[in-house]
Amino acid sequence: MSEKIEVLLFGLGAIGSFYAFILHSCPRVRLTVVARSNYSAVKENGILLKSANHGEHRFHPDRVIHSLSELTSSPSPPFDYVVCTNKAIDVDDVARSLAPAITAEKTTIVIIQNGVGNEEPFRRLYPGNEIVSCVTWVGAHQPTPGTTTHTTSEATQIGLYQPINPAQAESALSTLITILRAPANPHPTPLTPLSPAALQLTRWEKLMWNCAWNTLTTLTAQDCQAWLQSSEDALPLTRRLMREVVAVAHASGVELPETLIDAQIAKMQGLGPVRTSMQTDREMGRRMEVEVIIGVAVKGARRVGVEVPVLETVYALIRAVDSLVGKL
Repeated sequence: MSEKIEVLLFGLGAIGSFYAFILHSCPRVRLTVVARSNYSAVKENGILLKSANHGEHRFHPDRVIHSLSELTSSPSPPFDYVVCTNKAIDVDDVARSLAPAITAEKTTIVIIQNGVGNEEPFRRLYPGNEIVSCVTWVGAHQPTPGTTTHTTSEATQIGLYQPINPAQAESALSTLITILRAPANPHPTPLTPLSPAALQLTRWEKLMWNCAWNTLTTLTAQDCQAWLQSSEDALPLTRRLMREVVAVAHASGVELPETLIDAQIAKMQGLGPVRTSMQTDREMGRRMEVEVIIGVAVKGARRVGVEVPVLETVYALIRAVDSLVGKL
């Protein structure tokens, strides 16, 4: 019997719970999860996943902890992988807080988050550790602590981030892909391996998607279809916002294709009344992923000297909304 692969998952919201299910399904994995707001529910009852693709499953991670400090007071074997599925807020602080879980030159850091540039704080703090970066297209929400509902939307693009030791990095990536989709896992998930450059391009593609749909639905309290149909000005404004993201990408050396604008709009128009994660966070009174999404685009524009009036306006409005968290 092969040795257990030690995995810690940080961030047990809807997306984290979905990936916890996939990881736990692999018999080779021993899974530790860090559950914060839903700790009591998960510790007592495990995680309930209601999935349109995988069916209904209640499962119990091998270890549930409330804080990373528990790794110091009650040590576990060194982790082979630390998987970050937390909301990408205070990215630098989170990267520092994960130090007890990361063994130098051994632990592979896996980032499954929205945004661009999420890998950089980890590379600065853990220069000897390999990083796997993922773009996820999973539709899920957590209506109550410990319960996650998953739609049919399920795809992950995965690749290395600036590998340090290419052979070691490729081995870590290959093992992770095997965990996530191999026949040994009764619930594999669709994966698309990408080169480091292609993965970063995909991050920009998802950034454009989120810059448009997440912010506009949040500001208007409408689903994507309702927003597009709200007036004759909605679609042209969405296009202008997307064109500005493309312009920033091009000026930053990222060849984001202009044709992606029509493709993403057509895709959204075919999806029905989609509600976004940022919209849900606002409704639940939670902080939103402002900086790693629209903040990246606006600050990038300022850095390269590109005028982005729509993005600037939306960024200011979203920051104002986010500043109300905890005050109402």
